[in-house]
Amino acid sequence: MTYEFKNPVIKIFELGTITAGSTFSGEWDTDDNYVLKYVFVKADGAKTTKSTMTFLINNVPLTKDKCLCNTFGSNPEDALLLNISLAKGVHLEFEGVNNEGADKSFTVELVMERV
Repeated sequence: MTYEFKNPVIKIFELGTITAGSTFSGEWDTDDNYVLKYVFVKADGAKTTKSTMTFLINNVPLTKDKCLCNTFGSNPEDALLLNISLAKGVHLEFEGVNNEGADKSFTVELVMERV
């Protein structure tokens, strides 16, 4: 399913090369009011297969314990549509583990719509 954005905003976390078995993380405080549509997680620009992550919004977990990174997806065709309202100043954070079996360059993208 594709979604037409009226006021798209993309926030990207370029996490660099993460060695196999190591963690990656990031955090951000929203600078405006948004609706979080997607979280894309990529390893070397492609889908992950075994890596896991946790995702928190204002210290409230979106993931029960952890989930596979590919649950969020890597593009709109395979992603979980979230539609979570985020007021200005909301704290987002994530932490993941590279379980791909090799060193990979990880990126996490927040695809949002300004409201």
